[in-house]
Amino acid sequence: MTIIHPALPIATMAGHIDRDRAARLMQATGLDALVLAAPESFGWATGAPAGVAANWRRLGAAIAVVPADPTRPVGAVVSDLFAGAAEAAGCAPLHRHVTWPETADLRPFLGTAEDAATLVARATAQRPPHFARPATFDRAAGLAALRALLSDQGLSQSRLGVELSAVPAADLPALEAAVAPARITDASPMVERLRAHKSPAEIALLREAGLITETALLSLLPELREGATRAALGQRFGELVRQVAQRRGTPAVTAWEYIGFGASPWSSPGGIARGDVVKVDVGAVVGGYSADLARTFACGPPHPAAREIHAALRNAFEIGRALFRPGAALREIHAACLGAMHAAGFPSYARGHFGHGLGASIWSEEYPYTAADSEVVLEPGMVMAFELPWYLDGLGGFIVEDMLLVTGSGAETLAGGGLPHALVELP
Repeated sequence: MTIIHPALPIATMAGHIDRDRAARLMQATGLDALVLAAPESFGWATGAPAGVAANWRRLGAAIAVVPADPTRPVGAVVSDLFAGAAEAAGCAPLHRHVTWPETADLRPFLGTAEDAATLVARATAQRPPHFARPATFDRAAGLAALRALLSDQGLSQSRLGVELSAVPAADLPALEAAVAPARITDASPMVERLRAHKSPAEIALLREAGLITETALLSLLPELREGATRAALGQRFGELVRQVAQRRGTPAVTAWEYIGFGASPWSSPGGIARGDVVKVDVGAVVGGYSADLARTFACGPPHPAAREIHAALRNAFEIGRALFRPGAALREIHAACLGAMHAAGFPSYARGHFGHGLGASIWSEEYPYTAADSEVVLEPGMVMAFELPWYLDGLGGFIVEDMLLVTGSGAETLAGGGLPHALVELP
């Protein structure tokens, strides 16, 4: 089976932050600006890449400053190699710092008969004496650029909400010194709340990632047969994602998978055996936005207990799924799912969460979680992965999972609509 949907044109993204919503939250807490340190938050706020220096996940490579006044642009600190993209995205003010790759812009000087040495000398004539590049990037230079940026924005003595969850402890004293006398407070929960509400462009990316994931998973089903290894199945899923993305004309696509089977679903040694339960938890990633979709299959007739386990999970899934609508508390959905499993005869079942937000985090899970201690209430524009998993050594791994977009009146299935929730017995 294969699902083909109309291709989605993926355009260069602007920033996704809802400035009006951010302004209301900052006003309510007395903040003058947000300082975003995580690479994915930088891209979310600016629409520009944080750059390769951000891969070290140390403070200073790329920082976005979002003023509370929504009419003022987002300012940015970024490396020289990625400054062009930040400028094109409208970041202002924009402060640069140098990183390790050696580069120069020869374009203004081409078209002459000058040799290479002369062209390079002209392109680099404005460099200060004794210019040198750091081994990766210079934190002090990045933070000096942040200080200058805050001065340009009139925020030198303001109250800053900093995404401290993305600031290593080793970098915090340097940050405090760089922004002084401005005062900082932790705005990580606020950033999570803001990122939980997706822009139309983010929803389009997640929808596309979900459609690619579902199509590739359906195409993978014939491969779930006796003797298939975890490594081979994972490789094949990645190939199928690339093929589907190519047919749809969707760029910037990668994939991840967690396929498990047999009596040891965590390690899945050897190949699939007759009667094995096969858990397939997979996702395509489009423009940094990850899908998350999962189903459970059986290679031939499974153990009778496997059918009982999956039937209970599916029933709990349907009970929880019916609750997804604006105003529903995530803790209440968790309680309903847990209660359904207990009522099905499994009072010891104690899953910590039944899903999570989806977006552009460092992996497929992000805030909020459908958990017992969650204070989050669903609102339109949130995209959630809703799942009922269980891992039982000796029997197998089980899961039912769909991607859901909360709408004005309920929830739309972004991915999973073409796949049965039942435990499918494959030949």
